[in-house]
Amino acid sequence: MTMLAEHNDQRIALGLPDHVAFSDFLADISALGVVPVDRGGLRYALTAARSNPRWWLLPLDSRRAAAAGLEMLQPVTTAATLAKTVARGLARFGPHGLLGGARFRLSGWPDLDGAFEGRIAHVAYFTGTHGPHRKTALQVMNVDGKILGYAKLSRADHVRPYLRNEAKMLARVAALGLKTAEAPELLATRDDGALTLLVTDSRKSREHSAPLVPGPEHIAFLRELHACTGRGGAFDALDTLSRRASDLAPLAGRDWSTRLARADTVLRPSADVIPVCLNHGDFTPWNSFLQGGRLYVFDWEYGNSTWPVGFDLVHFMLATIPPDRQVDSLPLLTEALASTHFDGDAEAASRALLLSLVCHAVFYMNRLAEVAAPLTDWPDAPVRGAMIDRLLLRMEVMP
Repeated sequence: MTMLAEHNDQRIALGLPDHVAFSDFLADISALGVVPVDRGGLRYALTAARSNPRWWLLPLDSRRAAAAGLEMLQPVTTAATLAKTVARGLARFGPHGLLGGARFRLSGWPDLDGAFEGRIAHVAYFTGTHGPHRKTALQVMNVDGKILGYAKLSRADHVRPYLRNEAKMLARVAALGLKTAEAPELLATRDDGALTLLVTDSRKSREHSAPLVPGPEHIAFLRELHACTGRGGAFDALDTLSRRASDLAPLAGRDWSTRLARADTVLRPSADVIPVCLNHGDFTPWNSFLQGGRLYVFDWEYGNSTWPVGFDLVHFMLATIPPDRQVDSLPLLTEALASTHFDGDAEAASRALLLSLVCHAVFYMNRLAEVAAPLTDWPDAPVRGAMIDRLLLRMEVMP
């Protein structure tokens, strides 16, 4: 019997979700030495998301650890925030039977290559959202439910390079010695024929907050990252985008191929004055938080040093603007970029905004190509295309 078949048999017997993402998750943690068991082991509750296939596994052998395990859930909407508050109360004070989902047992703690030096007492799990870059994540806690750190892993060949990139990014960020923000410290790595694993520390506690709009702490961080790593000249970015657009033409189709070619024509004459810098690549409210007035930024796997100054600010703001309002948000985005990075220069901000949107579009289409998925699997493609088109119409007539 294959490992996948064994996992499926266990899943069915225990009443666990019948979904490929959950089966892949079970295979992931099995690679760390953890499997579902009928008796013994450690008790867990399974909590499912309402919007898409993803699950959180909360340890039930400690009420504090069960409540702390919900810190892996970063709500954006008011309803999700309320649901998390209710779930935390149930985890902390009970009854646990109202947390929802299955109750089951896992065989023990994962092998994290010696990180945390025997302090592991509880582990919460997140299956990751089913999609091209799904990764399993673990939250490690001590006997009091205090968060010690996180681990994430993938067995997928197209995902593992991003985890390797994150290890490099964390080393680079540490070397910068940023004054405005902190990033995780890499504690352990594993990169072999089976999987790629990263283990980091964390500063997160219940007292953290995750603002949905960039505040002064976020702006100070972005400006410092620009000051430390910025340089003039976007030729490398444009050349890379041009090559990728050519490779992606069968997926992108005529409209997107034409759109990307127009953007290159508009931007290339000014490439020498478009600044680039190290970007986090996925700077969002759920990949950062404030604690004690200090900004903490994690999940650096999409870090890139050739994307334009301002990419991170644009990405953060668009993350919480509903898709049906994003096209009309272009003036807001331009103004924010101009005031944050370009001393009020709206023309320079417009170039950075256009290049940022193109970088994101090509990156997302490349994600689809990695798993041979169709363009329709990117639901925001029409909106992002409309945003680029509106910018192009304005910039093509600029002197």
